[in-house]
Amino acid sequence: MEFSAEFSLVAKEDSKYLRKDGAQEIVERMTKLVYNSLTSDGSYSITLSTEDFLKAIDSGKSEGGSQGRHWVLDPINGTKGFVRGDQYAIALAWLDEGKVFLGVLACPNLPLTSISGADRHSPNK
Repeated sequence: MEFSAEFSLVAKEDSKYLRKDGAQEIVERMTKLVYNSLTSDGSYSITLSTEDFLKAIDSGKSEGGSQGRHWVLDPINGTKGFVRGDQYAIALAWLDEGKVFLGVLACPNLPLTSISGADRHSPNK
């Protein structure tokens, strides 16, 4: 699959921040999530390296719309949290003919240990 020919990009930024030192693990995790989501039901047969993923993000700017396929990216949702070294998210979605086909949300600074025991207090248990 050639991303630049079949997809447009709706984004505020490019992959510059995802290419910085220290971001490799999150890029690999996001690439794997996107790949698994795209290939899980057999509808798409692709290979997707981290570089392919980053190139797709860098493929250009678009207004989006209800026709065609579009990546929608917000690489730093929560700029103030990011600057403080606090909470922020990386959000990525794929729209296909105006419908959300895939959504990936990464929260690099989320301390999973603080929420891992949350189900112990659930009223449904």
